[in-house]
Amino acid sequence: MQNRRLLNLPILRQEELRRQFPWLRDLIEDKRPDHVQVISVTVFDHWLSRDEASALLENVTPFEQDRRDALHASFCKSLVATTQVLSFVFRGRRDERLVFREFTSKNALERYCTPHGGRTLGHRQFQVALPELHCVFLESWDDTNHFFFTEPTAINHIQQLAEKCGLYVLSHGN
Repeated sequence: MQNRRLLNLPILRQEELRRQFPWLRDLIEDKRPDHVQVISVTVFDHWLSRDEASALLENVTPFEQDRRDALHASFCKSLVATTQVLSFVFRGRRDERLVFREFTSKNALERYCTPHGGRTLGHRQFQVALPELHCVFLESWDDTNHFFFTEPTAINHIQQLAEKCGLYVLSHGN
């Protein structure tokens, strides 16, 4: 029998988390509600222009990509060491039911919540909820990852971790 990497949370906790993140479905469907704010953690110290994006995101050397991934991996490792991290999926006939799951081991969590770690669960990128920080953390493809929230309680914590790991926090002008 294969070891499970995730376990569904108890029903009462599921209900609490669904109330905490009622906007999660819209977010995943790229329909971010106006009241949901976002900040991004990136290897770049500013938003890239179209020309900069072409120069800095295309034909990246393996050495440079490894460097960028290592910065994000360090950040993710620090983040998962300091707060509860939960996986989430939508289940049911029409994917209507949001299900939160906890990782069964620290190793499984660290492998998932790292650059390209979503593949460990068959996802393109990782996507996790951080209930204690009242936010959702999503990996992106362009060396920039995003935190979504309705309460800015986590911003200072995220900024401190990013600075410690050599990353930058960029605002979206929420």
